[in-house]
Amino acid sequence: RCIMRVCLILLTFVSFGCASKGFNRVELKKQIGVKAPVVDDEEIAKILAKKPNLPKPFKLALYFNSPVHTGVEKPNWRWSESDLALVHRVAEQLKSEGLISQVFPIVGSIVKDEDLRSIRIAAAKHGADAVMIVSGASSVDRYTNSWAWTYMFLVPALFVAGSEADTLFLTSAAMWDVRNEYLYLTAEAEAVVHDTYVPVFGKRQRDMVNEAKHQALNRLAEKIVEMVKGVKN
Repeated sequence: RCIMRVCLILLTFVSFGCASKGFNRVELKKQIGVKAPVVDDEEIAKILAKKPNLPKPFKLALYFNSPVHTGVEKPNWRWSESDLALVHRVAEQLKSEGLISQVFPIVGSIVKDEDLRSIRIAAAKHGADAVMIVSGASSVDRYTNSWAWTYMFLVPALFVAGSEADTLFLTSAAMWDVRNEYLYLTAEAEAVVHDTYVPVFGKRQRDMVNEAKHQALNRLAEKIVEMVKGVKN
């Protein structure tokens, strides 16, 4: 059993490598983008012709995009009830300030496809004037530090913090006019959580992602409040 444990530790050391690989933010930004059709010059002209027409106060629908499955690995996170509650508290704050009259959460079961058209249709069914789409993406970078060489001995692996991990969560919000697809605002925020740990007692990946997600959403919420206040009706 001890030999098997040593082998597992050494395998972990080899798998993680000695140096941090960093994050592919380009790929993560693709994941939090709203699906949109390819447009030509004529379509661009139509977009530029759109004007804001929100009533004051306006009715807002909220939709959280599902985590993207890249095909390489399954998403290591999901939206929690506390995540939804955080954004709803922001909306309620804006409601108390007279900027929003009602807030409608959109559940995924009534959205046919997670593209902008389908989400707008779902928002229209709720009678919303605008829809805010919240997206997220996460990545974990695990690596070893200068103490990792001690893992070749069984005992140090039980108390030497020779492993490290950086967890990035990137989140964004975009608010669209339900009637004419006018884009009112976009906001983006991120958070990185670092952990130096003993392999046997290290934080679970899910806990690290949730911590980074919570921090990123709090930062996003602050930006949303300021940007909605600046929206021209």
